[in-house]
Amino acid sequence: MKLAFSKAVFVAAGVALFAGSLLNAEDKFSPVIVIHGGTSGLELTKDEFKVREEPMKKALLAGQAVLEKGGSAMDAVTAAIMVLEDDPNFNAGKGAVFTADGFNELDASIMDGSTKKAGAVAMARHIKNPILGARVVMDKTWHTLVAGEGADKLAKENGLEMVDQKYFFTQFRYDSLQRAKEKQKLMLNSEKTKKTSLNLYERPYLGTVGAIALDKNGNLAAATSTGGMTNKMTGRIGDSPIIGSGTYADNDSVAVSLHRHR
Repeated sequence: MKLAFSKAVFVAAGVALFAGSLLNAEDKFSPVIVIHGGTSGLELTKDEFKVREEPMKKALLAGQAVLEKGGSAMDAVTAAIMVLEDDPNFNAGKGAVFTADGFNELDASIMDGSTKKAGAVAMARHIKNPILGARVVMDKTWHTLVAGEGADKLAKENGLEMVDQKYFFTQFRYDSLQRAKEKQKLMLNSEKTKKTSLNLYERPYLGTVGAIALDKNGNLAAATSTGGMTNKMTGRIGDSPIIGSGTYADNDSVAVSLHRHR
């Protein structure tokens, strides 16, 4: 069993596994799981890194436990992502950032490298663990992406845990929204607007989460979950729930979870 964790992984914009490179001498697959927590970590202080390091280790252990018991890569990445969605230090689930209108809208996607099946939700407001919503889309529908009220309705109909918007509230994310809105107001009223980038990213923007895994049968899986970007327009959908952009897995090649600011 390979358990991959390092600061480099923690701050990575994306992670990837190549199945062919993980064969041992007996041509058997060695299960492995890798995760990321967004891109802003390069500027974290040691204390800020520490509070995120522990839940990431917990997430890795959750995924590792699935693989050690012979479980699938799909179940391993799901287990890891759920741990991070439940932790307020990440921009996914509980710690999601706010839209310009003060909502938390969540995106998540997952893909099975053995079947090429995938599922995603976007703009979900009441699914406690959006990655489970993505799996429902993949397993229970003939669609790939379901958004907004439809995503919440589908999740509720399939017995997923639903929560009020206040569940996602964290003070530091709300404060980040206020700072971003003030910065936008100042920038838009400035004569230098055309010469100055309207950069609304702040350190609390960290961390879209992702996980990729290879199980004992050689199957790859990838998953990504995010709250998007602070002060985004209500209804904005980024790259994370788009298969082939935020998440991709194919047993014949690679499993990837990416995160970009758009």
